[in-house]
Amino acid sequence: RSLRERIKPFVADTALFMNQAIKSGRRVLYEGAQGTMLDVDFGTYPFVTSSNTSVGGVLTGLGVGPRAIDEIIGVVKAYTTRVGKGPFPTELKDEIGQEMRRRGVEYGATTGRPRRCGWLDMVALKYAARINGFTRLAITKLDVLDAFDKIKVCVAYEYNGARLTDFPCSLSVLSECRPVYEELPGWKSPTGEVKSLKDMPLNARRYLDYISERVEIPISIISVGPERNQTIRLDT
Repeated sequence: RSLRERIKPFVADTALFMNQAIKSGRRVLYEGAQGTMLDVDFGTYPFVTSSNTSVGGVLTGLGVGPRAIDEIIGVVKAYTTRVGKGPFPTELKDEIGQEMRRRGVEYGATTGRPRRCGWLDMVALKYAARINGFTRLAITKLDVLDAFDKIKVCVAYEYNGARLTDFPCSLSVLSECRPVYEELPGWKSPTGEVKSLKDMPLNARRYLDYISERVEIPISIISVGPERNQTIRLDT
């Protein structure tokens, strides 16, 4: 059979299918791609992709209305990465950044390009939370930070002597911003086998609490490795 004949039975009016599923009470999980900073409207233009990678892409991509979404889970790495060009205030070009890349296997899935790595950018995270309306967070790759004595978090930017706590809409301003860090103690203990929050190293728990309190959104999922059994659910 031709490829067309094999695929044809699975082709349908997706928007109609999704709306019927929602109307009938079925549970639907929408999964976005890429990240907010690559959004064609709200990302760091022109260093963006060609579509909406924010939660708005769910509506325009599937043809469902905003009331079809009950929860918005922001998937956030425990540190920050970027592929390709564009401003990246917390980028680490030293051995720490290289170790993050090595431990996190930070290479583009399609192109194999090394991802740029840096400390968690809380200014950018708060911006993403505001744009998308996150109701909960899923913190991934926490285990990558197991190796570090100190963990830094960018809590503001410095621009021309001024302290900025809101993500600037001007690319020229963002390109000149320097990170303002707060430093937290690391935990220097492996988390990859941890199965519950209570068994997490104390400083790892404090780091998670710090993120949640700063962005004012609860954490419901923690990932400590690439396997399914390395995911810790906090809302069960």
